[in-house]
Amino acid sequence: MSDAGIGWAGRVMAWLRFALALVVLNLLFIAGTLAGLIVFGLFPAAVATSIVAARLRAGVPPDSIVRDFVIAYRSQFRHLAVVSIPFTLATLLIAVDLVAFQTLAASGDPLAAVLFAVFLTSTLLTALAAFAAVSICSRYRASARATWRYAIVLPLVSPGMSVSLIVSLGVLAYALMAFGVLVPLVGASVPLFVAGWIIDTRLARLAPAGRPEIGATVADNPVHPAARVVSSPLHHQREGIPA
Repeated sequence: MSDAGIGWAGRVMAWLRFALALVVLNLLFIAGTLAGLIVFGLFPAAVATSIVAARLRAGVPPDSIVRDFVIAYRSQFRHLAVVSIPFTLATLLIAVDLVAFQTLAASGDPLAAVLFAVFLTSTLLTALAAFAAVSICSRYRASARATWRYAIVLPLVSPGMSVSLIVSLGVLAYALMAFGVLVPLVGASVPLFVAGWIIDTRLARLAPAGRPEIGATVADNPVHPAARVVSSPLHHQREGIPA
């Protein structure tokens, strides 16, 4: 968002429009998740939200947030439902580990400390990989296997990005818990906006370093914020895998 050439009233209005856009995105995320019966709709809704949020970060807000969200959501639904499978399974395993930890902790079993360490580590790694996969899918088009591989490797080889992501999302989680009224308004859109910003910056830095990108370039990718969302956002994207 640029403040050049406008007064304080114009800046206030610009920020209000920006905040309203995040609220609309959050409502669309919730609707998209529910429309896909949660399990199948969560990942497509997250990617569609990230695509529109990236355009907001780039200073080129869409003419219609609802239209662009729906286009991105529908065009990738099946592919993203497949991409989400390992993350769904990992979440189920983490839930089982949490139940086991609570059971052992209640009985005073020392093994509970081990299960808690496993729970904490697996939760952080799964969250990092999931956010990475969302950003990758919002920027490029690749096979599910290539996306999984890159989403797992990227946080491990980018410790600065991972730490920034954990700290930023931790602060946001604390703020959302402190002000519960914000959860239904921006509980998903703001974390996806911030996570996309951090991860997309890292992906952009990797590209000029001579490393093959996971998919199409910005110029070839109509779902990138620098381009306009069209009726078939993935039409010109190429398959590609990271090094």
